[in-house]
Amino acid sequence: MLNGPNPHQTWFTGNHILILLGMYLLVALAGGVWIALLKWRLKWHIAAKNAWIDRSVSIARERSRVLEIISSNQKLDVLLSEICASAVQLLPGTKCSYNIQLESESGAGSEERPGDRREDVLFEIPLRNDAERLVGKIVISSASGQNPAEDSEQIYTMISELAVLSMRNSQLYQGLVFHSTHDPLTELPNRRLFESQLADALRHAELRGSRLAVIYVDVNRFKYVNDKYGHKIGDLYLKQISARLTHQLRPIDLLARVGGDEFNVILPFPENFDRVHSVIGRLKACFDYPFNLDGKIVAGSASFGFARYPQDGVTAEELTRVADHAMYICKHDAYVAREASGSVMITPDELGLALINGDFRLAYQPQFSATGRLTGMEALLRLDHPNFGILPPSAFISVAERHSVIINIGAWTLRVALQDATRWNLEFGEPLTIGINVSTRQLQEPGYAASVLKCLHDHAFPPDRLEIELIERSLMLSENAVLEQLEQLRRAGVRIALDDFGTEQSCLSLLHKLPIDTIKLDHSFVRAMDDEPRVLPIIQAIVFMARSLGKRVIAEGIEHVGPVPALMKMGKMDFQGYLLSRPVPAAEVDQFILAWRSGIAMPDAFRDETVTVNTDLIVTESRNLIRKAKARKRKAPRVGSSLSESQAATVEAPAPAPFFV
Repeated sequence: MLNGPNPHQTWFTGNHILILLGMYLLVALAGGVWIALLKWRLKWHIAAKNAWIDRSVSIARERSRVLEIISSNQKLDVLLSEICASAVQLLPGTKCSYNIQLESESGAGSEERPGDRREDVLFEIPLRNDAERLVGKIVISSASGQNPAEDSEQIYTMISELAVLSMRNSQLYQGLVFHSTHDPLTELPNRRLFESQLADALRHAELRGSRLAVIYVDVNRFKYVNDKYGHKIGDLYLKQISARLTHQLRPIDLLARVGGDEFNVILPFPENFDRVHSVIGRLKACFDYPFNLDGKIVAGSASFGFARYPQDGVTAEELTRVADHAMYICKHDAYVAREASGSVMITPDELGLALINGDFRLAYQPQFSATGRLTGMEALLRLDHPNFGILPPSAFISVAERHSVIINIGAWTLRVALQDATRWNLEFGEPLTIGINVSTRQLQEPGYAASVLKCLHDHAFPPDRLEIELIERSLMLSENAVLEQLEQLRRAGVRIALDDFGTEQSCLSLLHKLPIDTIKLDHSFVRAMDDEPRVLPIIQAIVFMARSLGKRVIAEGIEHVGPVPALMKMGKMDFQGYLLSRPVPAAEVDQFILAWRSGIAMPDAFRDETVTVNTDLIVTESRNLIRKAKARKRKAPRVGSSLSESQAATVEAPAPAPFFV
């Protein structure tokens, strides 16, 4: 019997169950693996995100830290060091170095060592100043073959931003500090920095037992230059002054501008104070040469005062006060006389008051030819001080010349000198001159020449017998207006004399371009003839040039016979000095004038074999000239004559007098 399918038998057997179970397990296993994979991937993403967050936090923290340091206005080398430290912190395994060179700061990063040459440079950050000039760089490097971090570009960008910000902030801060402690015009330390530096210098001097000096410098007549030429020229004037003063100081000295036209100097001196005077001498020499201010030539000058530590004070306040007071005395060129009653200071206001009170006097010093003939008289100003008696011009004239009071003093001198000259009949007889010293300040007045000519007309005094004397420097630095005044006077016949010739930087063109009639050899040359033989050729050259140009020559300072023979060999000239006569007060000239005009007996040193003096003939001719002058004077009386007609008729010339000493 055949076996056929059993209708009651099922197709789902145990094998199928096993298969299904295996498949279920396989699916379950795959699901587990998938779930595990998803979990791992999620954890990886979370860890990566956390790492990114931590990295970002670290970068932000380093950025904030460096920004905080930048905002604290640290020095530039400190900022760059912190930036490099952040780079190394954020980029492990790397090295960071910087190199910077600024004029205002000396900062240098780590130098590149020989071993560093095998390292790979990952990134370079240029460092530029405010003028966009390359002044350094930051270099980030690593060992050869080391891969850079994934976010290194972000870190490089951050470091670049911090470097640029550090450069700008440091330069801005340094600029603010500089401008707060320095004068913006001259770039010198200002009063604030000067006081701080002086306090530090005093502390060091006290600890080390050393010394120092404070010099106070005040520019004379700065307001005059500023008002006349404008603020631009005034600023240029101050800049040139500061440059000249700085050039004369040592690196350890401090020059500061503490006011509009005031400068202070701190001089540390471990040695004695002899060098203080030499430094002041160098600083004064800065004003010996004119200043060229955009084509405007200005003759500068300054007043100096100084104080010493510890002799004059031990604090900054004491030293500056003493130096300021010493400068004030120099500023007004005070004449300080040590007497039992104390000291006196001559100021411009006192000079004006003295002029009102009639305290000025004139003295006259005669000038003679080698034969003893009177050729001229120089009017010399004196001040009769109520406490100290007669003071010479050196005590007050430099003060007057810097103020308008010199104009009134000069006008008084001319008026009184012409009154005296007409009283002594100097407008008649043998030609001679009355010399009047004139300052450049007077010639700068537009109407000076006209006022002189009017005064001559009022006193009926011949213009060719008046000689105005100017110092050499005043002509060298004179403007066109001054030269026009001189030309106007010269055309009218007034003579022009150049005093103290040869003591300045002599400009030889003065001898033929300007209206000069007389050259006066400075007394310093004459005095030097005894001890300095080398001065003789200089005097010979001056005399030769003057005579070849037709100028009159006067040798001043003839106090003894020593230089006379050498001067006599140089040719014709006139002489003035104590050997022949001291300056005689105007009230006493009357008793000498006739003897002077008659001719005096000169010392034997003035006698030459080719020169003979007939004194009897000179006396006779002088008497005849005086009588003729008196006769004309009776027909045309003069203003200021103190002799009546009866008195003038009885005056007789005395016999020739010996030379006056």
